[in-house]
Amino acid sequence: MRSHLRLTQIAILFALFALTPLRWTCAESDDATTARTANVREIIEHLASEDFAGRRGVDARRAAEYLAAEFEKLDLKPVFDNESYLQPVPGPPGEQNESTIAGWNVTGRYTHPEARFPEEYVIIAAHHDHLGRTASDIYFGADDNASGVAMVLEAARLITSSDNVINRSILFVSFDLEEHLLFGSRWWTAHAPVTLEQVKFIIVADMLGRSLGDLPLETVFLFGAEHGAGVRESIRKIDFGPAAKPTLLSDDFVGLRSDYGPFRDREIPFLFASTGQSRDYHTPQDTADKIDFKQVAEITTGLTELLVDVANRSEPPRWILDPPVEMGEVKAIEEICEQIRRKAEAWNLTPVQRFFVDQASTHARKILRQKEITPADQAWLTRTTQLLLFSVF
Repeated sequence: MRSHLRLTQIAILFALFALTPLRWTCAESDDATTARTANVREIIEHLASEDFAGRRGVDARRAAEYLAAEFEKLDLKPVFDNESYLQPVPGPPGEQNESTIAGWNVTGRYTHPEARFPEEYVIIAAHHDHLGRTASDIYFGADDNASGVAMVLEAARLITSSDNVINRSILFVSFDLEEHLLFGSRWWTAHAPVTLEQVKFIIVADMLGRSLGDLPLETVFLFGAEHGAGVRESIRKIDFGPAAKPTLLSDDFVGLRSDYGPFRDREIPFLFASTGQSRDYHTPQDTADKIDFKQVAEITTGLTELLVDVANRSEPPRWILDPPVEMGEVKAIEEICEQIRRKAEAWNLTPVQRFFVDQASTHARKILRQKEITPADQAWLTRTTQLLLFSVF
């Protein structure tokens, strides 16, 4: 009787286990984290080397070919004509009115053989181009944006090496010509390899492993989650790691800053991930030796887990048109202003710049005291934060 009872209990437990969806996670040992850190370091140092000369024009084409070769090694499937990973982005007519190519987007697809919704897609993306070189300098672009590309490649390695079922197809994308008014991502969305109605969510990463103004923040800013129903809640379940505390902020606070723009314009739920604009932004001093590779590895782990979480939902995120600002966003602005105050003298901030910092900080504290955010407060925060970004950084 006892033996029969134990067998019955085991059978029930097994059935419950089989019916319970497993939470996909890429949490691994310290050795695996160390290996991931080494992987992203190798990619960033490679793309931000003298050999790629700032990844503009023909050198951006070489970067695209490198990424296509890496996608092939990972057994991602090509999505463009002639079984290619590369999508040409047309340029202006040549001297003889001939067609030209200005850049090359790169895309590979992963579909698990047991996916429930293989014709629906989530995307993880970055841009590989930068500013090139002058007669005397190379704009290496380690932070902007070899770091984001390293995240995409390492996320692809994580996902393709896992046995876990992922219920939607994933597109791994690297855009060209982000530095030219987002022309690569604009072309991709206008000539997408899948219909955009099939795209349910996109993560875009740009500038990882430094920090906003080189402030000691140890934070990854995540913009735009408020537009996707349930995305904020998914983020809060994920441990990004000690060096990459996720801070949710409205995308209105930064305006149009990267390749998520063409997707946002089409009301496709998105997330923009960045550790912020460093003091070396768009200078030859944006070099690989200044990147926190472990932070990039931690962000990669967190974003991969988020992407899979969204991919495995029974219903994808729906678009939220006018989401409210949360109190945590106000607190984040207040903390950033306090950090800037401490750097005011070292940064030689002008009286006007200090005025913007003080105004933002004062109003943020006022909102925190009143414990509610009015529409007027939200509009004021948006304007002030944008002015901070353009005037201080």
